[in-house]
Amino acid sequence: MTSQKSTKEKIFDVSIDLFSQKGFNAVSIRQIGRGVGIRESSIYNHYSNKEAILDSILSYFIKEMEETGIPEDEMEILLKQSPEMFYHAGSKMFEERMNNPQMIKIWRLLLIEMYHNPKIKEFFLKELIEAPIEAWTLIFTMMIENKVIKPVNPERLAREYFSYAIYLLIENFVLKYPDNPEKFLRVMFDDMEEHMKFILESVKLK
Repeated sequence: MTSQKSTKEKIFDVSIDLFSQKGFNAVSIRQIGRGVGIRESSIYNHYSNKEAILDSILSYFIKEMEETGIPEDEMEILLKQSPEMFYHAGSKMFEERMNNPQMIKIWRLLLIEMYHNPKIKEFFLKELIEAPIEAWTLIFTMMIENKVIKPVNPERLAREYFSYAIYLLIENFVLKYPDNPEKFLRVMFDDMEEHMKFILESVKLK
């Protein structure tokens, strides 16, 4: 038996729906209240303003994305094996999180608002560009030290490796935003898999 959602949870869900459809600036507190089925003033019992709702969405997104990380003990083992095995371990966790409809909508919100909204722009640059590239640079450095891949420039490899994922997210979550998330996610991950093979095949030691 599923528990009934609280008013605050309903506000959160409706806000994600509206922000991802129309953009953050185009949605008013009144529209959110109407979507929830409550008065506009009632929202302020749960969130001080619309920015506070956005802050809660970004916090939720970060928490979910952190769950895609590989445990440290497992990572040490995988970093000494083939790069494909490391990719598949992380990719499986990421794909599980992406099957959450809320995460799809938040990704779309971030992508369509990163130009208009300074907070989202800063968040996207720091959390979804700089942090992943820094992490992948470290991972590829460790793979080089473990003689799993060739001694290439690890930061350049990280940028080449990661940039295609951002391209796919923009292509699918903005330009081709679909009515069938399950189908497009499968296509996107298959495409990402082919890209991974192409990049890693060129740098792994035979």
